Amino acid sequence: MKSFKHIKIYSILAMCLTLGASASASGINSKIILKIVKQQVQSIHWHTLNDSNEWGFTIETQLDRGDGKLQQRIQRFDPNLELNQQWQLIEQDKKGPSKAVLHEYAKTQSSIRDEEHEVSSENVEIVHLVTLALETDSKDYAIFSFKPRLPMFDDEVNKVFDGKLYFNKTTNYIEKLTIRASESFSPGFSFEVEKYNLKIDVSKIGEQLHVTQLESHKSGSAFIFSSFDEISTRKLSRFVIKNGYLETN
Repeated sequence: MKSFKHIKIYSILAMCLTLGASASASGINSKIILKIVKQQVQSIHWHTLNDSNEWGFTIETQLDRGDGKLQQRIQRFDPNLELNQQWQLIEQDKKGPSKAVLHEYAKTQSSIRDEEHEVSSENVEIVHLVTLALETDSKDYAIFSFKPRLPMFDDEVNKVFDGKLYFNKTTNYIEKLTIRASESFSPGFSFEVEKYNLKIDVSKIGEQLHVTQLESHKSGSAFIFSSFDEISTRKLSRFVIKNGYLETN
């Protein structure tokens, strides 16, 4: 009987030690993943989400306003060209643009360059690193929560956003980020956004991390009597580094 008791006590002690070791290992792994995630966040090329002009890219935009008319446009940004030629319209609504459309496009781009933006996107910390916190740790993904800072909105609006970051444990790279508004907000006069969701896909291309797709869904009201419900998709490809000739797909 005494021997049995000793065996039982030893088994319990062994089990406790094993559980303790597993918990400790899990804690170390979480810290390592968090460190990797922070490093990768800082190396992501955000492209249209900030004002960095280090890379050229092609962007295809589709806008669905829920009226049955899907708007489509393909543009090319090339930082190696003269300032007034860096943005080029390649395709609009599945066809080549006419001279009149190209003329209007050039005027629009010129006015955008001349505008003084109220919200600067230079050096924006889209993922506020100090707010990153492990939320779920499964076999395939480590999911982190964070507070985002979207450059198209001011600080007051950004307070309503919550983000999640998905780290793929198979590839060991960030796969996507999702951002949603926890409550309605007003980004401008007579506009009320009741729903806002944004998904950002990240891909490793060569040795670089690029944002390769952004999909947003927003709905609300404008000018009291009208409403909107829009789904916008932007796909980025054909990345070329400034002053370089190596193109990646």
